Amino acid sequence: MFRITCLMLICIACFRPGSSQEARSSAEIYEAIEKLKVLGSVLYVAAHPDDENTRLITHLSRGMHLRTAYVSLTRGDGGQNLIGEELDEFLGAIRTQELQEARRIDGGIQYFSLANDFGYSKNDVETFRIWPRDSVSADLIGVVRSFKPDVIINRFDHRTSGRTHGHHTASAILGREAFLYCNSPLHMRELLEGTEPHLVQRLFFNTSYFFYGRERFDTMDKSHLYRLDVGDFYPLRGQSNNEIAAQSRSMHKSQGFGINSSRGSSMEYFERIEAGKETGQAGPFDGLDFSWNRVNGGGTVSRVIDEVIAHFDILKPWKSIPLLQKAEQYMEDLPDHNWKQIKLEEIRSIILDCAGIYAEAHVGLPVVSPGDQMEVHTECIARNPVQVKLRKISVPAFSFDTAFGLLLEPNIAHFWQRSFTLDHDARLTAPFWLMNGRPLGYYPVEASAHRLLPERPRTLYADLELKILGKIYMARREIVFKTDDPVLGEVKEPLDVLPSAMVVSEDPLYLTNDGQVECSLRIRANCGGCAVKVRIEMPQGVRSRPESQELQFERAGEEHVIRFSLSGIANNPERLELPVLIDETQGYFLKSIKYPHIQQQRVLTPARLWVISSEVLTTKKRIAYIEGAGDYTDDALRKMGYDVRAIQVDKLDAISKKDFDVLLLGIRAFNTRDALKNCKPHFERFVSQGGKIIVQYNTTADLVTRDFAPAALTIGRGRVADERAAVRFIAPDHPALQSPNVIGAHDFDNWVQERGLYFPSEYDSSYAEILGMNDPGEKELRSGLLVLQHGKGAFVYTSLAWFRQLRAGVPGAYRLFSNLVSF
Repeated sequence: MFRITCLMLICIACFRPGSSQEARSSAEIYEAIEKLKVLGSVLYVAAHPDDENTRLITHLSRGMHLRTAYVSLTRGDGGQNLIGEELDEFLGAIRTQELQEARRIDGGIQYFSLANDFGYSKNDVETFRIWPRDSVSADLIGVVRSFKPDVIINRFDHRTSGRTHGHHTASAILGREAFLYCNSPLHMRELLEGTEPHLVQRLFFNTSYFFYGRERFDTMDKSHLYRLDVGDFYPLRGQSNNEIAAQSRSMHKSQGFGINSSRGSSMEYFERIEAGKETGQAGPFDGLDFSWNRVNGGGTVSRVIDEVIAHFDILKPWKSIPLLQKAEQYMEDLPDHNWKQIKLEEIRSIILDCAGIYAEAHVGLPVVSPGDQMEVHTECIARNPVQVKLRKISVPAFSFDTAFGLLLEPNIAHFWQRSFTLDHDARLTAPFWLMNGRPLGYYPVEASAHRLLPERPRTLYADLELKILGKIYMARREIVFKTDDPVLGEVKEPLDVLPSAMVVSEDPLYLTNDGQVECSLRIRANCGGCAVKVRIEMPQGVRSRPESQELQFERAGEEHVIRFSLSGIANNPERLELPVLIDETQGYFLKSIKYPHIQQQRVLTPARLWVISSEVLTTKKRIAYIEGAGDYTDDALRKMGYDVRAIQVDKLDAISKKDFDVLLLGIRAFNTRDALKNCKPHFERFVSQGGKIIVQYNTTADLVTRDFAPAALTIGRGRVADERAAVRFIAPDHPALQSPNVIGAHDFDNWVQERGLYFPSEYDSSYAEILGMNDPGEKELRSGLLVLQHGKGAFVYTSLAWFRQLRAGVPGAYRLFSNLVSF
């Protein structure tokens, strides 16, 4: 079904889009030469971005020089976002890049399966109800067979169903299955077609106090566990292992996982799975051979590398090139072996660095489209006194190469440029796993060599063929966008290939009570002089005026706003999907994501409009809104016709019933708004005047205050993860369920991801409990919607997942939330 070649894995590890293409320092070259002696690999397995143990990954990669990879079964798209408004697939794009940045720091390689993060799951049974188990298992075995680890390390315990996140347990179960079956040629033959069986020598569970509590773990018997001290200090880097690991961990900024660095001894513990601890072994790798003895004839290579290390001159690294070429020749003469190709790639990269080779290829535009002309500039320089010839430059995407035979004078740059026209079938560069949408559980991606990688390898690159001391080497350089910024200086970014025209990502959700909708689309061109036809694909009975519109664009970046009047919607499903077609093919929404700690992402998702045709009744209310984190409720209320005005927290002392009927707080407002610390007197005053306050869910961590409600209320950790869980009407006659919309059981149909989270655990008896719900086999939670009458007004605390349901266009959620505002 898929094949990931060893060569591609190496390319992904070595040539990262947008990364610096300068040669490594002498200290880094020395480390790379030391790594040439190590032929061992470890695969770390978990469920999400930020699950990985960066202290261990850093030690294995930077300290032990093992080829180390982390496979995250998901891209974390079901989590929260502490730095912006992006959620779901867009959050997954951010967290994918955060993992990439973390691996750049700790030296690991990153993989994924195609499972998507559908939110919190209480056990593996629920997880495998939503994930297609065989497909995800085949993905993981595919990674194992291509990466070929000697050891697999699970972050989680496969025996803990119901005691931790279901995704966590599922990742460990699948890690164990991969260990047991990856060497079986008959296992999942159809799903694993094109992969070769591989024998993994050991499987471990990386246990720690995290699973037991520090006090219990410190005192428990660990005689059956392997241990490894990861607290090394690296003189060549001037940093301890855990300092580097903290930098890596701190890349998970969207999750608020920045941590302090630490120094000194730090022990990691491992339980061997499917086998006990062997006598005389203390560390998890004791008894494993990670030397050149693994390859027939490799002893000669090892001896030459020892000689390189012994004579390495940190001030004159080019002096090591002849010995390195000798080792390279011995490698080339070895029989075929997985490690032969890996180490040849490594040593050739080292030789280029020893010669001081700098090579780059760039253009002056950040985005191009099929059919565009682009001028490619290259620079090549040998900065050390070594005989180097530039033989030719090739640009495979354009089937072009040109011969030079130019002797590069030391430290004199050579420049070359040429214009090319991008093919009309050029491959788009947007995150590939999102281009067919995000159905529940698993991304629909065609079989390909890149399907388990963080991103699709770029196809626009230049190959500079160099001759160094008589041997041929290839410096492959991705064509990037390069510019100078008056503040940042030189800036390099990946060059993106996007369609000629796209729908700029705006809210695609519409509400209608009468079966008619006026919708608008903002179309942006990526190239000048192009014409496109845009129409909305209609189901039977739905009409569009006009049926289509033709647009002419004179320049790249030009935008046109077009409008369609739709009618006849009422006779269709409550939530109607309408694809947008551009030139009769699937159109795409463009969403740009830019944060300082990751590369800019230009995300393409299928352009579809969603229309809710269910009747949503409202009453006239004036709403003051305090923004939370990644919220959508204010937008949803505006769609319903409510008057919503955002206010600053520092204006709470001035809020009055004369100006507003309702004060609404966004999700996690008490986790993110420090100025809410002294809000209670203002809340009590506003409610006493007859106003209504609606507070959405907050987490238990980092609350700016726990004393915000007019009557006692303690936020807990209870949640209902099953979005299909039955909902019981505890107070069916309460106005919140009766006015202006009469709420019934059908209003809880088609909810997404979860019912609610962080339900209050304790609260005063004066709160009215409105709804009860629970996950299968668990105690009913009655605090998802609490209403307190106070003075002339009301205080509402609701832990239901409005931020997901309203964004997803769930009709019943709109009706019930309208009631909360209006009753």
